[in-house]
Order: sequence, then C-alpha cells, then structure tokens
Amino acid sequence: MNVLIVEDNPISATVLEHTLDKHGYETLTANDGDEALSFLESHPEIDLVITDLVMPKTDGIELVLKIKERVEWNSIPILVCTSMRPESASQRLKGGAWSYVFKPIKVHALIQKVHEAFAQQRKVLEDPELTMAQIGIDAGAFAEVIDKFSEAVDQTVGSLEQQGEAGAPENVDLRDLLEGAKLVRAERLIDLLTKIERFPSGRKQDVIRSLYPSLLRELRALQYKLKVYTS
Repeated sequence: MNVLIVEDNPISATVLEHTLDKHGYETLTANDGDEALSFLESHPEIDLVITDLVMPKTDGIELVLKIKERVEWNSIPILVCTSMRPESASQRLKGGAWSYVFKPIKVHALIQKVHEAFAQQRKVLEDPELTMAQIGIDAGAFAEVIDKFSEAVDQTVGSLEQQGEAGAPENVDLRDLLEGAKLVRAERLIDLLTKIERFPSGRKQDVIRSLYPSLLRELRALQYKLKVYTS
C-alpha cells in the first residue's frame, strides 16, 4: 500500500516515514499542499493521504477540499495528523468527516488508523498468491495471464490518453478488459467497468466520458501494481 505524507515539519515527517516503512507501507512525502497535489497527479498508486493542517502555501484544509473536489481522488481516504485540539480540527474541516491522529504521534494509534483506512478500501490488485490459489493456476500460467492483461491495460490507457476526456471513446472496448480484471481480481477496476457495463450501448460513451478521470487513474494505478508484481 502507498501512503502520501503531507508534512512541513521535518521531524514529524521523519517519524511518519520510518513508522510506516517499518510496517510495510511505501511512502512519499510532500512538504505542503501544493507539492501533495503534484504527487497525486503523477502518482496514481497513492492509496492514502496523511496530512497536517497548518502548512505554508496550500494548507491541509485546502488540500482536503481540493482532493474531495476531484472525482478521481475523492475516494482516497484522508488521515489528518495534527496538534490541534480535536474540536478545533473538526470545526476547521466542517464536520469532522475524516479520521484523525493527534500529535505527538503514538505509533499504535497511527497504525491502527492506517489499518482501518485500508480495511475499508477495495484493492487495486488482490494478492497474486491468493488469486492463483482461487482459480487453481500455477505461477507460470499466471505470469502469462498477467502479461496479456498488462498489454490490455496499456492499450486501453493509450487509447484513453490519445482521445482525451472530451473525445469520443468509440475505439475503447472494455468487455475484454473486464473479463481480465475479474481473472486477476483487480477489484477497483472491476467496480468501475461493471458500472459502465450496466448501461445500454447507446449510453456507454457518455458514461465513459463522465468516468474518464476515475477510469484513467485506476488504470494507471493498476499499471503501477502490475509493474511492481512483474519486476
């Protein structure tokens, strides 16, 4: 799992990095909200954001609001890590619909909150070992399946990028991609493609346009996970 840490205090950032690394999480660290937004644009594999509230430039409040405004990001869980009093933090975030961990950081509380955030998330890609056991296929055959599925993902990403968000996605056939996603258990992509497939043929192009940012981000995240698996 990949965590974006947004923290301008180098000591707090270091504590978060080492704690999460020790528990098996991959981390990226941004010094402020602007840098965090850039990371979100360029790193579709980010599964969780842990952010301070008081920072220069774009602060944590603005960052949370900007993340929630973007359709392709608004399902990313956010963990607020702050030294503010709980009621003050909740008030600034207008209702407290986020998870909190308060400074000074306590490892147990932090990891518990991170586990809770990930437990509520669908996976980009299920553990390949579990998938192989479920479908009864050996590692060699599964590697071939992954290679062919990766080709289909790459081709779809290329088509979507070429046509752009406003383009007509008539050359994007998602049926084979959905079948492959089900085989390798790419859960979040299955959810999106199943949603598209429920619509009649005449409406699918409009649905793909409306879901374009989410679909492209999910496919790019899957590219990353597949590359990590095959490397």
